[in-house]
Amino acid sequence: MLGAALLFATGLLRCSAILTWEDCASDRDCQAGERCNVQRRYCEIPVLERCNGVDDDRDGVSDDDEEFGTCEPGGMTGGSMRVCRDGVLRCRGGARLECVRRAAPRASETCNNGIDDECNGIVDDGAACVQNYPATQGLVIGSNAPDFGEGDDAPEHEVCLASYAIDKYEVTMAAYATFLSTLDRARLRVVRPTQVLNNTQNYGQYLQFNDNGTWVSLVLMSEVPEWSRIVQTEGGWAPGDTASRLLPMVNVTWDGANRYCRWAGKHLPTEAEFFRAARGADGRRAYPWGEEMPSCARANIGRGGMAENSRCVGRPVAVGSLVNGATPEGVFDLFGNVNEWMWDYHNTNRDHSVNNYYTSLAPTRVAWCTMYPNGPLGPAMGAPIDLPNGMGQYCQNCRMARGRHYETTDLRIGIRRWLDADRGEPQVGFRCSQGGADR
Repeated sequence: MLGAALLFATGLLRCSAILTWEDCASDRDCQAGERCNVQRRYCEIPVLERCNGVDDDRDGVSDDDEEFGTCEPGGMTGGSMRVCRDGVLRCRGGARLECVRRAAPRASETCNNGIDDECNGIVDDGAACVQNYPATQGLVIGSNAPDFGEGDDAPEHEVCLASYAIDKYEVTMAAYATFLSTLDRARLRVVRPTQVLNNTQNYGQYLQFNDNGTWVSLVLMSEVPEWSRIVQTEGGWAPGDTASRLLPMVNVTWDGANRYCRWAGKHLPTEAEFFRAARGADGRRAYPWGEEMPSCARANIGRGGMAENSRCVGRPVAVGSLVNGATPEGVFDLFGNVNEWMWDYHNTNRDHSVNNYYTSLAPTRVAWCTMYPNGPLGPAMGAPIDLPNGMGQYCQNCRMARGRHYETTDLRIGIRRWLDADRGEPQVGFRCSQGGADR
């Protein structure tokens, strides 16, 4: 009898995640990381429900009645603008997930989830998610001061912008995973690219999407920090660590960032739009929050803190965490956390001492606003920028990222990161914008 009881107990433990046999009425009665199974009144480690005909999470809800996430009725196809996720995934036959339309879309937009909750064709566009700016006259771009940036910021000039909106938050890993989950799995692969824009740099393995026969690199997948990994699961793509859901999406290429923004009904912001948000209507505010120097309370940067060799944190923090670093309008993380891809190419001479685009017109408001009444989009093409000491090139057809990042020790707001469009880095993410000049 005792042997049978032991065998029964052993079998039960082998099939479940029961931790204790003590009674519980709620999760508060359990240890950290456990939950209370209220039907059976014991504490257990949460188990992910799967569409397999088994009540994996033992919540008393059958697979047929569980919701396995949101979806888009009618199918999900790569490049589709049908981003209204007004369906829920239901388990059918204990083996397959089927997208079933909800009775009605949600009444308001939830930020940072990559879902068009309102079903208006634009992802994350509610008042809590974006900041609108009116048309702007006389926004200062560039600087004549040699120490403003890397030597490629002269001459200072004034530009005009049409009205536009910019995301209040950097795009999160959760939102980008939603986008990736809409792409056809048969058109995705992870490889080390053989055709690259910069043959002087070592490329790792990238997640690529087949766009009508052309493989486009979206995300760097190899040799990246654990917190930044994004993985493919049975139900779609997800952050490798669930604690990373609200971290900014990094390792993403310019192509990968641009495709997300287009899918979401938006586009990447221009350098001028970024500066309007970061430095105010005249472009002369020292930092997004004001004139005070950066600190760890305002910006996640690489110096001024106590952790990891004076870094503030040593990795990104959840978007919108540093409320003291927001702009007066409420846009977060425009300085620090991660660099952000701009729409613009960057065109200088090879040692980046002359900005060929900035010098293409007279440095007057009349000249720039006459040529670009809705705002400059940057040069038509980039140009190569050499690494020091003949070590190769930063990029061959350069684009740029702005905003500084969690490891930076150079706190000048004018610093750019130069990269080709097919490269990703753990320090580079992005946000999207709407309106402004056509692109």
